[in-house]
Amino acid sequence: MSKISVVINTLNAERVLAKCLESVQQAYEIIICDMHSDDTTVEIAKQFGCKIFYHERTGIVEPARNWAMDQTTGDWILILDADEVVTAQLWEFLVEYAENPKPDHFACNVTRETAVLGKILPSWRQSKCKRFWKKGVCTFSTSIHSTPPTKYGKDFSIKGKNLYIVHYHLPSISSFNEKIDRYTDFEIERFVAKNQKFSFIKMMTKTYFEFFRYYILKGAIFEGLHGFLFAKLKAHYKFVQWAKLYEREFKNKNTDLIY
Repeated sequence: MSKISVVINTLNAERVLAKCLESVQQAYEIIICDMHSDDTTVEIAKQFGCKIFYHERTGIVEPARNWAMDQTTGDWILILDADEVVTAQLWEFLVEYAENPKPDHFACNVTRETAVLGKILPSWRQSKCKRFWKKGVCTFSTSIHSTPPTKYGKDFSIKGKNLYIVHYHLPSISSFNEKIDRYTDFEIERFVAKNQKFSFIKMMTKTYFEFFRYYILKGAIFEGLHGFLFAKLKAHYKFVQWAKLYEREFKNKNTDLIY
């Protein structure tokens, strides 16, 4: 039987980790790559018999994913975040696929449902993410929110009733704001690397379009106040990106001021 290694990178994930681990506890092995959590994350992982490794804190998870995958000994790899849960039906599908993969398809795109404040948004347009592949087929870049390219073969999109991952994306407003602050620091570095300059027009248009994209095009409008809050916060993420770019340019030009 093909062996599935589950890889989970963690940092202070005590609130969500147990549900994640329960959903994949039948795996051949679960690799926890922890960034020196300050809470009980590691203790929870030990209760589930996980193999625990430590990585320095990098602010974003991508630089640590490849290192974590190198620690696996299984034939196939499933990548999860600590705030994600695999349905029982999806797990059964992955076990079967690992045994009998579609010819020349060695990586799989998985549907991901979004939960806001604990509520799954059924009208929300589901996203696809590449999370399951034969070991050695995919490698992450060091860019935030990057999708790993497939080195050989093709990607297979998993479809079917209850074949999805639930992403508890927005457990609280405070946690999302913390992510916005942390992630946008890395987004600014990407802007600077591309020589992107601040533009008031771009800041406003991209912010408003982001709200329109999530609220109207992706269907959050059908999810009541939960949907509105999510779309508004996603738009705020975009606004903070551009506001921080302006902040950097302003401070670089006005070094005589006290900050």
